Amino acid sequence: MKRAIEEYFPIVEINRLAVPERNAFKPIYQMHKWFARRSSSVFRAILLGALKPAGTDIMREFYKDHTNDPDTKGKVILDPFMGGGTTVVEALRLGCKVIGIDLNPVAWFIVKTEVEPVDINELKAAFERLANRKVEWSGKPLKETLLDLYKTECPGCGNKDADIIYTFWVKSAPCTTATCKAFTPLFSDYIIAQKKPSIRYLPDVACPNCKEKFDWEREPATLVADEMLMVNAPKFSAGEGRTSARWAYSSAESVRCPWCEVIVKPTPSSLKLKRKKVPLSVLFCPQCEEVWQYRGPLGDSVECPTCKHTYNPKEANIPDKGKFICRGTCNGNVDKIITAIRKLPEDQLLPIKPYGIEGYCERCATPPKKTKATTRHLIIWKNNGKFFKRITSDDLTRYQKAKESWNRIKENLAYPKSEIPDGVETHRLLEHHYRYWWQLFQDRQLLALSTLLKAIMEEENQQAREILLLTFSHTLEANNTFTRTLSKRNTPGGTPPGGIFSRHDYQPKATFGEQNVFGTVSGQKTFKNCWEKVLSGKEFNFKTYDRKIEEGRQVDISSREVVNPSDTECILLSQSSASIPYTERVDGIITDPPYAGNVNYSELADFFYVWLRLALLPHYKQFAPEVTPKTEEVIENRARGKSFEDFREGLKSVFFEGKRLLKDEGILCFTFHHSEDSAWEALLTAVCDAGFYVEAVYPIHGEAENSLHLMKNEGISYDLVHVCRKRSVGASSQNRSWAGIRHEIRQRAREEARLIESGRYGNEPLAPSDINILLIGKCLELYSKHYGAIVDHEDKPVPINRALKEIKMLVDQIVTKERPLPTELENIDRPSYIYFTTLCVKREIKSDDVSKSTRGIIEPSELREYGLIIKGREKRGRSFEVKLPVERLDDLKLKFRDGALGSQTSLFGENGESQLPTDILFVDCVHLLLGLAEVGENILPWLEKFRGLRPQIRAACEYLASRNKVFESPARKVLGLLDERTLFTDNTPLHSRRGSG
Repeated sequence: MKRAIEEYFPIVEINRLAVPERNAFKPIYQMHKWFARRSSSVFRAILLGALKPAGTDIMREFYKDHTNDPDTKGKVILDPFMGGGTTVVEALRLGCKVIGIDLNPVAWFIVKTEVEPVDINELKAAFERLANRKVEWSGKPLKETLLDLYKTECPGCGNKDADIIYTFWVKSAPCTTATCKAFTPLFSDYIIAQKKPSIRYLPDVACPNCKEKFDWEREPATLVADEMLMVNAPKFSAGEGRTSARWAYSSAESVRCPWCEVIVKPTPSSLKLKRKKVPLSVLFCPQCEEVWQYRGPLGDSVECPTCKHTYNPKEANIPDKGKFICRGTCNGNVDKIITAIRKLPEDQLLPIKPYGIEGYCERCATPPKKTKATTRHLIIWKNNGKFFKRITSDDLTRYQKAKESWNRIKENLAYPKSEIPDGVETHRLLEHHYRYWWQLFQDRQLLALSTLLKAIMEEENQQAREILLLTFSHTLEANNTFTRTLSKRNTPGGTPPGGIFSRHDYQPKATFGEQNVFGTVSGQKTFKNCWEKVLSGKEFNFKTYDRKIEEGRQVDISSREVVNPSDTECILLSQSSASIPYTERVDGIITDPPYAGNVNYSELADFFYVWLRLALLPHYKQFAPEVTPKTEEVIENRARGKSFEDFREGLKSVFFEGKRLLKDEGILCFTFHHSEDSAWEALLTAVCDAGFYVEAVYPIHGEAENSLHLMKNEGISYDLVHVCRKRSVGASSQNRSWAGIRHEIRQRAREEARLIESGRYGNEPLAPSDINILLIGKCLELYSKHYGAIVDHEDKPVPINRALKEIKMLVDQIVTKERPLPTELENIDRPSYIYFTTLCVKREIKSDDVSKSTRGIIEPSELREYGLIIKGREKRGRSFEVKLPVERLDDLKLKFRDGALGSQTSLFGENGESQLPTDILFVDCVHLLLGLAEVGENILPWLEKFRGLRPQIRAACEYLASRNKVFESPARKVLGLLDERTLFTDNTPLHSRRGSG
């Protein structure tokens, strides 16, 4: 039975849902970090499309309750690469039975805790037990113990029990010159935080003393608690939209006039309060290490209020990525950071030093009463009691005590002592002298995390213990020395941390933020914050919802579907999917396979694994190895000797095993995301070799792009939904001509283009890149059905990489609206196509634009090999020159030496497929004729030899002459000789046989 997704997929509607979801996943998908998560809306639509019959409106079904839907209930769905569990969760909501498999134990544990039924009240009770569990080394409850590690003195009211939200740290690198060796702090700038708080004020109040007008600010705009550390810009400090106004703050009944300095009760022009945003910057002074505030637009020169040092806050000691300027006695030596690290002993990391704190004072968080005068310690109430301050001797003493406690008791606590293995991503850690996993954390973090882990392991309820353990694991991501601070992000506190995997790699940070591990009023991925997310995720299991766009706004649509599977309804395995211990046939395979080498899942997951293993090893055998399994991982990883061929064969083995389990009428559907054609070719080859064919391909907005493109541009990648069917046995036994298949492909692509234009995918027009994907998918459908039996005119198999590039060229022809090629040139080779459509009007092309111009149809290196472009001599080789026919003439004469074309009389076959030798392009023939005509040599013998190309040569010459004046004269000569009918055997005027173009 044909399924809905085989004929249609609501691209526009689903993309509208998928784009915002990338930034705000549903609660269940925020329970733990996983890499390259896909939007749940995409997979819900895929599942419905794969299980519902053809003709079903997928978006109409999207918001229905499918708990007891006969099309979905009890249907068995297999996900052999379950990752973070999107397919598993969405299939369970639809009432399906699910088999989820992943080689990575971390992925298995995440999905297990996501879907496992729990008692919410028991979870809450377990958290309270944990918070109050007595810690042996402190003698206090766990929560109090961890919060005590992060205390500081409030600079406003003197409260010594203020909470640290973040401590800011900086690394220092040694100078590599023998005479200096000074250590330089690796600041890229001296900006700690930047915010634009919105405050209420009375505009243009009049001073009764001097009669001048000013803004009376009724709320304070400050991020520091000491008025002596506040500096205002000499101009434009009043706030946005009030650039020339003077201002003064007071929440009391009177205020000091900024003009005459007299305390007055001004006369307001209106009693209605207005709002304005005030730009504030918290800066660090490199001279005296003060932390102070600058109000107004930040310029290139500021003066520290404490030591009067003048400096540029936007520039520091890192002039370029990976380099630093020594500030020692060597007079500004510039060197690479990695070179400095190599000068250190192999077991020594770059030294670190704290340079600032963001804290919270509960006392200062309450706004003053209107009847009282403003007191000094109350100026941070508008910032909810949060403040920035310098590191004091008391702060250093507190940290030193935590460090001493760690060194004293660490042997009684569990922490990861295993070595970091070498790999593509982990190699950078080794280069920076990280040898053990525990070195990715500083001492106070290790003390807090290990104490927290020990307390979790003492929980007797195994299910609650594992969910607390998941919370702990998620906490790790932003509580390490790789946690970056985002000073310019306008959020509460101004400096939310970016976890170690903000990018899918291990990137050592020159400056990093240390959070309060347990968590106070603020922070991201503190234990408290992660627990709230885990609890919301488990509550979502019983209160699911989907999102809908209504009048341009996103709203939640509640659902009666639940995620509450029994053991038989959800089978989760941590193993390779190349051999699945399961005999029941499945109704569909819905998955998101690895993206070749884009994401090295196992190397990244090791960061979590080495901690989880400490608690889970006694209970689950998959946590026995020191690191995650890598031998059977389906990936391209040169560091581990895994090539694209290994990636292809790994996928093939999984898809082949899936085919064994899949019912004959079942569908294989997967998403794939990659910027390189080689990865896509490996994937499609694996699919076809495993016995599937492609039924449809749809473009979907992926994890990190704002727009979608298949065409291979620099830095552009694509995300595609592939719909596949099992190929019938013996379907490809008889060889098919590639020329004939191309002809059918072109017809199908044109029909699909017509349907797209008629609104098949919605009333809104699709982006050109989306249209390309749809047409390519339609073309691949036919190719893949005859995969392995398609041969060219030389009876050689047509591999998928060649077919894919020629399909792209064919689609490009169909969708190109400006200057389309004449129909006579439909079947020319790829290099010639790119020359005629792009290069013929250029003399020079920038290196960065070559890939964009070739549109994924051909690699730029091939154009160089064929002699169509050469590296430019000007602009330091950052451009290519497009060669003219006369510049290629000598090389072409050698290429077309006598006998090069043999005795062929027809150089294009029955279906227009080129039958030129593989080393000769159609454009070579045209360039030879044009070059000979330009230098005045005889071209008649060559016209006779190219008799089979006669219509194509005429069309090419007319086309080139119309596009570029350079070709007018030689093209006219060639066309004139083509009109000499005595050269040819028929008497029909050539111009009457031209296609319409």
